[in-house]
Amino acid sequence: MIFPDLKTPLLWVLGLGLVAALATAGIERTRAAGARADAATARKDLANYKLSVSETSRILQAANDRKAADNHARQLEAINAARSRETLAARVADDLRLDRDRLLDAVCVATRRNRLPSTVATAQAQPADPLADVFGQCTAEVQELVRAADDHASDVQALIDSWPR
Repeated sequence: MIFPDLKTPLLWVLGLGLVAALATAGIERTRAAGARADAATARKDLANYKLSVSETSRILQAANDRKAADNHARQLEAINAARSRETLAARVADDLRLDRDRLLDAVCVATRRNRLPSTVATAQAQPADPLADVFGQCTAEVQELVRAADDHASDVQALIDSWPR
């Protein structure tokens, strides 16, 4: 058997180069395996993140849909309540109008003067009654003011009832 001369520096350099190349290849192979493991972990983490984002989005959308449905139902209830208030206010206004007309009739009867019959025809069949006229105008203005106040109060209540919570 022939052994190479270990004293030759060229063989030493080649041997060391071979050892260095094998060591480098082993290190790179270990790094590549670690990189593949890190990539697999990153892919798994990304998939878990996407799943959690998807689930969170679904939960938030369901909550948003419930809130929108609740707000819509609240608005419908407020509209129905406003209509009921308007109907009640109209009934009350009609009742008040009838009471006012009765009062005006009573004032007219109470303030009527018995005039002496004359042969000259007057311009009006009924004599003018300033008290009844002023009273009628005042009550009409008060009724208009009450109607406007009731409408405003109903609008405010409808806004409060239908406001999103």
